[in-house]
Amino acid sequence: MRLHLECVPCYVRQALEAAKMATDNRKLHEQILRESLIAASEFDTDVIGFVLQSKIKEITDKLLPTTDPYREVKEKYNRMVLRLADILKKMIKNSKDPFEISLRISLAGNVIDFGPDIVLNKKILKEAIEKSLSQNLDNEKVKLLQKNINDAARILFIGDNAGEIVLDKIFIESLPGDKITYAVRGGPALNDATMEDAKMVGMIDSVKVITTGLNMPSAILPFCSTNFLDEYKKADLIISKGQGNYEALCDEDKNIFFLLKIKCPLVAENFKEKYEVGDIIIHSIKHT
Repeated sequence: MRLHLECVPCYVRQALEAAKMATDNRKLHEQILRESLIAASEFDTDVIGFVLQSKIKEITDKLLPTTDPYREVKEKYNRMVLRLADILKKMIKNSKDPFEISLRISLAGNVIDFGPDIVLNKKILKEAIEKSLSQNLDNEKVKLLQKNINDAARILFIGDNAGEIVLDKIFIESLPGDKITYAVRGGPALNDATMEDAKMVGMIDSVKVITTGLNMPSAILPFCSTNFLDEYKKADLIISKGQGNYEALCDEDKNIFFLLKIKCPLVAENFKEKYEVGDIIIHSIKHT
């Protein structure tokens, strides 16, 4: 997706949030905000929004005293979801349609956002899972995804957030893992899962795990590593989690299924009013 004007203050806000999570130094907050605003003032609506986001992220990476300000809260979220894993697996095992329930549980992880002012607890997580289990999904898309998974020879599953990676793992454990490669971010990017999270939750014990080679909250193909691009090209099915990956890949001519909660009006508009903000969706742009 191209850069929208509304994206510019959002990227600046993310930089300030990261600064507040990394340090209590108000002077540093001000410096990061000031430099981010200068970078934001040079926005270009003719290119994808992530170009501006990457410039602002370079500022926070340069100035913050820690390379991953979200590390502590990501570990907390991972542990919280891991404690629910056995209950969720039992729920799937006892369900009439294990595939759909495990898919909905994976989608539940995309419901929750967390930042410096969000208090994480089991109640919030359970409510997210309950919402995902009860919200309407396109049954035909569920069946079509299942068929594509069964028919595919190579699957690239592009993950999104920490914590959510545990729910992805539960979903993947019910699938043919020998043909799945799971991708995490190549470095710290907001609350997104990295290789450190993949090791923490045991994803590396379930399937092959690679990184995008990029420390950005999406798989922006022109900037991804050769290794990731090789896996992407060879895969005959891509499963893409989250809104950031959708924004990066929605114009691709590839067999992609997007699993996400719509959190932004601009993304909702991209679906031509088919969905609304808050909807949990399965969307495919091409399928076999």
